[in-house]
Amino acid sequence: MNTNKNRWWRLLAVAIAASMFAAACGADDAVEDAVEAVDEVADDAADAVEDAADDAMSDDDGASDEDAEGDAMAEMISEECPIPNPAEVVEIDAMGWEFPIVTQYAEELEDCEEGNYQFNLQFLDSTEARTAMTQDAATGSPTFELYQGSNAFISELANQGFLLPLNDLVDKYSADYDLDSIDQAYWDMASLGGDIYAVPMVSNTMHLFYNEPALAELGVDVPTTFEEAFAACEAIRAGGNDIGFLYMLSAGWSWQIEFDSVLGALGELPVDPVTGAPNFNTEKGIEAANLLKDMHEKCGGSASGTYSTDDIQAAFQTGEAILGHTWASRAAAMDDPEASTEVGNVMFAPALSTGGAVVAAPAYIDGWGIPVGTAEDKVEAIFLAMMAATDLESQEAAAEFGLVTRAGVTNANGPRDGDAAAASLIDGRGADLTHPAAGIARAKLGEALVTILDGTSVEDALATAEEAYLAEAGEQDLLG
Repeated sequence: MNTNKNRWWRLLAVAIAASMFAAACGADDAVEDAVEAVDEVADDAADAVEDAADDAMSDDDGASDEDAEGDAMAEMISEECPIPNPAEVVEIDAMGWEFPIVTQYAEELEDCEEGNYQFNLQFLDSTEARTAMTQDAATGSPTFELYQGSNAFISELANQGFLLPLNDLVDKYSADYDLDSIDQAYWDMASLGGDIYAVPMVSNTMHLFYNEPALAELGVDVPTTFEEAFAACEAIRAGGNDIGFLYMLSAGWSWQIEFDSVLGALGELPVDPVTGAPNFNTEKGIEAANLLKDMHEKCGGSASGTYSTDDIQAAFQTGEAILGHTWASRAAAMDDPEASTEVGNVMFAPALSTGGAVVAAPAYIDGWGIPVGTAEDKVEAIFLAMMAATDLESQEAAAEFGLVTRAGVTNANGPRDGDAAAASLIDGRGADLTHPAAGIARAKLGEALVTILDGTSVEDALATAEEAYLAEAGEQDLLG
């Protein structure tokens, strides 16, 4: 559309209207003035038309190949994948662990295959995936270019120098993809030392799952404290169920998360957030670890020592477990008719407390990061794919399956655990510490606490973790 030409036609129409009005009123002077105005506008219009024609000729004759190329690069792939279509095929290998909301984000990624993107997604059990990604990153020439991880795992990889900082790309595309609508608290959980290492896509916590009809049949109330939970699990096992209360304690990292959460409910941080001094081999640390040990030995039986997150999800879906504690991100799966025989039966409650105001639940995110060693010419294209999969439309779709990170985004068909998740987030112990030494503490706690399954005493496990932590953190000069 030629805006100069349209402008003079509007001016001319106004002038003609004025002259017609004056003639109708019979005012000779007004008519003469109006006619002069028409002549003046007509002269201006003629000049404008000539200028517009010159501009058009210049645009037609002077358009460069560079301008044409810019227009082509600016072409979006689709409404579902609103990012520039790369000139050549970009193949991205991604790794992570799957749960309902991640499946939805994977589908959002695949929308970009309408353009020149190709994705190879590999999902493993969460423990296996973490191990595989760590080993892949450690090679310095990773096979995978996109890693999924929780804030704890992202921090662990970043501490080892395995992830690329994304600050420049976040700044570059913040306005285009409204990244300010992702709360700063989520960015903080994806950051270390001011560097952003992941794009937050899932907000997560842990809370109680319970089979309402099964508990009602046994006359068991939903517990709110650990003391009540031990009484409930005793009644459930006495009623003929193998699992009285199910905690996930099959891997080092899960012991560490649960330990930090119980310790937080007792009012203690695992390390001093300023000095990095250890606070976990203490009276409260011993109390926290013993609570988990009792959950395993008295309530979970062999299941708590062997069941992965996927196994726990399946246990609730099949009615094998009727009371326990796991990730909020698994709530949507309870109502999946293709996998669950307990649709509508599994309900949700806030995480347990130790009797105080804080509950034993963390604040977590899951996000995507890019490993060091990824080809430099692919990094921006990978980041844009992350933008396409986590934009407003994508998060509105993902909210059907869990909590997302953009403010105010909900889905009417979202999982039924909203109140339990919100209470656990608000009243929980908060996010993992980002002190540079905190990642070492998490690793050493996980390595030591999981040996409780093999008979190690709580006291020995915590002492071992403290000794290993002080040695490595001290060697890296992270204490003081």
